[in-house]
Amino acid sequence: MEQMKKQKPYKKIALTLSLCAIALWLILGTGTSLAWFTDTSDEVVNIFHVAEFDLEVSHRLPDGSYESIDGQTKIFDDNALYEPGYVQVVTLKIENKGTIPFDFKTAVSVSDYTTATNVFGQSFLLQDYLRFGCITADTEAELDAALDTRDKAKAIADSKLSRYDSETAELEAGGAVFMALVVRMPEEVTNEANYRGDTVPQVHLGIIVKADQQRP
Repeated sequence: MEQMKKQKPYKKIALTLSLCAIALWLILGTGTSLAWFTDTSDEVVNIFHVAEFDLEVSHRLPDGSYESIDGQTKIFDDNALYEPGYVQVVTLKIENKGTIPFDFKTAVSVSDYTTATNVFGQSFLLQDYLRFGCITADTEAELDAALDTRDKAKAIADSKLSRYDSETAELEAGGAVFMALVVRMPEEVTNEANYRGDTVPQVHLGIIVKADQQRP
């Protein structure tokens, strides 16, 4: 269920939600690996090694396969036209391909945006009219079951599109965890978010996946 859409007689709003390049910070002295996903960096690194760390993040394609995220990857559909009732779901897989367990956490925030003008001539920010949610599961089947209807996805995406920080979780050696990012525009949004003019409202998401070596 990569995308869910509800048709309404409303001028569609083009939205850019980007997550593409990966910058790598290695702090060998502390045994910490930090991957920063943004759409402004030209760095292309998608596997991280600190001692025996081997962390990889990939996203699910429409055919069900997974593609590792690199500096050119856009996991949200930039061609999506948001309108009241539209829901988009992106599935990620975070894998520990190394030989030691580690603790990890994920953060999502707005890294950039474009201010637009609505039909009333007022400036507005698209993120003020979007809702965001994140859910994790141990298996892909469990994650899909939690999002198999529009109502379930809407219930998850109930926070403002601003900042999300996950709880710290353990990832065993050779293990994987699945994560869904959900963005929607509520049905009650009105012409206050209906843009006019040449400037299209855009939002860019930044995602950080941080892994810390477990101490004995």
